[in-house]
Amino acid sequence: MPSLLFTILLWLCLIYLIILVPPESLLAFLAFYALSFLSLFFTLSLSLANSRRGGIFALGLTGLIFLQQIKLLNILNFVLWAGVLLSLELYLSRH
Repeated sequence: MPSLLFTILLWLCLIYLIILVPPESLLAFLAFYALSFLSLFFTLSLSLANSRRGGIFALGLTGLIFLQQIKLLNILNFVLWAGVLLSLELYLSRH
């Protein structure tokens, strides 16, 4: 129950940041990615019941958001990023 409330609080903070904070400063940029990662991490960890997989998926989605922002997201980069994350998951599951 506490982690569910913390997840909802993180999503509300992210929505507040998106709506009310202008994206002109470096602090807003870093806060967006930090809140995005943490919100996705806790949501996916709760829904998958596995923190490691939640972290890898959250890292993947946050990385895709970043690639989209710098206009480098295409099919090839998506496949390469998915391969890196799949390799990380396989490595961590064996050790």
